[in-house]
Amino acid sequence: VNAGFSWSLNPSTHTIEGSPSPSIVFGGLQAHAVHATKTEAYMVGKSLTDPATLQGAMKVLQEELVATTVPPESSESYRLSLAYGLFYKFYLASIPDHISDRVKSAAG
Repeated sequence: VNAGFSWSLNPSTHTIEGSPSPSIVFGGLQAHAVHATKTEAYMVGKSLTDPATLQGAMKVLQEELVATTVPPESSESYRLSLAYGLFYKFYLASIPDHISDRVKSAAG
């Protein structure tokens, strides 16, 4: 599983801006890249320092992403867990000065 992420973050409010639009794309879940458009739309206007933003984004992402069986790839559930982990890592890396020491290693 691989991923590409891009969003414009307001440096003073840590809010995702709508222009340019956020981009969240995953490879290795299906035969073609998966563009998480519902999650992108959810993120616009949300503050990354608000814990509810991460919870909501993960919920939308889990509802949106679907992995298909592509032998000899790993199981669908394993590949989905990798995708969620990549998103979590990028999310935390976007706000390194605002995360607790408990989760800092996940951002690195």
